[in-house]
Amino acid sequence: MPLSGLRTAADVLIEVAPRRVVLVLRRNPPAGWAIPGGFVEVGEPVEIAATREAFEETGLEVELSELFHVYSDPERDPRFHTISVVFIGRASGEPSAGDDAAQAGVFGEDDLPTNLAFDHGLILADYFHYRRTGVRPPPRPRHRHQLTPEDRQQLLLIARQAIQETSAPDPPTRPGHLSERLFESAGVFVSLHRGGDLRGCIGTFARDRPLHQAVRDMAAAAAFEDPRFPPVGTDEVDSIEIEISLLSSLRRTEPQFVMPGLHGVSIVLGERKGVFLPQVAPEAGWDRATLLEQTCLKAGLPANAWSDPAAEVSVFTAEVFGDAQSGKSRGDGSLQRSKP
Repeated sequence: MPLSGLRTAADVLIEVAPRRVVLVLRRNPPAGWAIPGGFVEVGEPVEIAATREAFEETGLEVELSELFHVYSDPERDPRFHTISVVFIGRASGEPSAGDDAAQAGVFGEDDLPTNLAFDHGLILADYFHYRRTGVRPPPRPRHRHQLTPEDRQQLLLIARQAIQETSAPDPPTRPGHLSERLFESAGVFVSLHRGGDLRGCIGTFARDRPLHQAVRDMAAAAAFEDPRFPPVGTDEVDSIEIEISLLSSLRRTEPQFVMPGLHGVSIVLGERKGVFLPQVAPEAGWDRATLLEQTCLKAGLPANAWSDPAAEVSVFTAEVFGDAQSGKSRGDGSLQRSKP
């Protein structure tokens, strides 16, 4: 059953040397390296929760030095809406993993692990910028990446460039300066169409690389690695239409809360997984039941597998843009598992 409600967390950027902080590798999902911290208990001051969680996960006695920032994006935690109060603190000694931390280590800006949990990549980027410049991050809503038309055109150019680099004999046109939004980590699908028909679609939910790199990787994979289609030929490149779907985080839910036209759907049962992007259901004319059934069938499961108590039904939304918005079979993608 998915958890719901608003939770408050206290996280601590523990400085053990100039511009080097302690991170812990989570033992429990969501997986990845994270800033030490955890949930505030009822009746507990947030400062006490911060030092308690820091000690439990790292074994370090932390002295809080300042309140850094508050992060409240509803999608920052795939389990439920969490507001994180982030402190900066100081400690001495070597961190030792404890509680639900499998490992603990000390990292600087140049050697951060790539598999960061939650939105901790953003928090760490804000922290290192603050330490370099003295400028704190401004309050900002983060419900969407809020790409500008220029950002979208840059990403489409990057996607086409990734295909041309393999197919075309001449060097492709390189994109110009990239905005800071394109360096944020994001999950993305890239769909290719030719003559209105699907020609390849691969994506990833992992937020383990910058958006511009994720688009480049998924475009190349959609063109040359989708097992359902032969690789895109040189003579096809100019006629390929590219569609990019910028994904929100996956959120576990109950089947009755799936909303066709708003939600994309992921269903996992055992080793089987099926995904449809949000644009599929309205284009195909599917209602909720049909969307769930078709997602199961795509995963190689029985059509009613979504009702199995062991099935994990998750939803997500997407910001979709492309060369053209016509055609059929859009969003019928394959999931690429990101490499660590």
